[in-house]
Amino acid sequence: MKKKPLVSIVIPCYNNAATIEDTIISILNQTYQSIEIVIVNDGSEDNSLETIYQLSKDHNSFKIINQINSGPSKSRNNGALQATGEFLVFVDADDKIHPNYIEEAVDKLTSDSTIELVYAGAEFFGSKTGIWSLPDFSTENFLENNCIPIFAVMRLETFKKAGMFDTHLHYLEDWELWIRIIFNFGGTYKIPQTRYYYRKREEKNSLTDLNKIDNVQDSSRLYVYNKHYELFKQNKYDITTLLTEKRANAKYKQKYYNVWYRKLFYFLKKKNS
Repeated sequence: MKKKPLVSIVIPCYNNAATIEDTIISILNQTYQSIEIVIVNDGSEDNSLETIYQLSKDHNSFKIINQINSGPSKSRNNGALQATGEFLVFVDADDKIHPNYIEEAVDKLTSDSTIELVYAGAEFFGSKTGIWSLPDFSTENFLENNCIPIFAVMRLETFKKAGMFDTHLHYLEDWELWIRIIFNFGGTYKIPQTRYYYRKREEKNSLTDLNKIDNVQDSSRLYVYNKHYELFKQNKYDITTLLTEKRANAKYKQKYYNVWYRKLFYFLKKKNS
């Protein structure tokens, strides 16, 4: 019987003692059993490491890496460098995966060599529940905003050839990596059913928090746009086109509101006459 290819599941962990057990159990419960679990303890200050050692003591499929706090991109890269599987997937230390996810993703990757990223439908749990609604993949949708979550399964070789995560980014780093993979190596496939469970924590709603998030998001988008400007330009997302469309949209909105206001004005005038 042919041996199934090994899948490396990399989990970056920073102060996730309260949630990482759920994550690990969901991985151990996979129908696909040819896996190794690479956990990168990113300088946790809680008892994450003790929890990890306790959960891994009866399994020989674990690799545990300890490092000073370096952020998720470096953690994922360091985990991938220690991985030995043919396939690779990143799972956050507060999320869970469906028991069939790895098996279904590997089936697709092994049966279609043109596919480089396999992901799936996802749902929220925790402080928010329901379907995580993302646009279907198309070049237009994808270049406007990332529609492929971090948990896509890929070939380890492709991840390394693509250059791994750009550690200059602390936001949208997955989008930037997917750009390199999709436009240099191959396509994507989405398993339509829910196969990932994304833990939603309590929202940060203060103006300071929201402004900080907006600033990081803006600077990250600008970085990605500049890095891949020729690609964006080839797909009609150059600066000139974007500014021209913005002006056109502004004129359209102005015209629309003028028409709407005029109708309302005549309606009220007629009503009061």
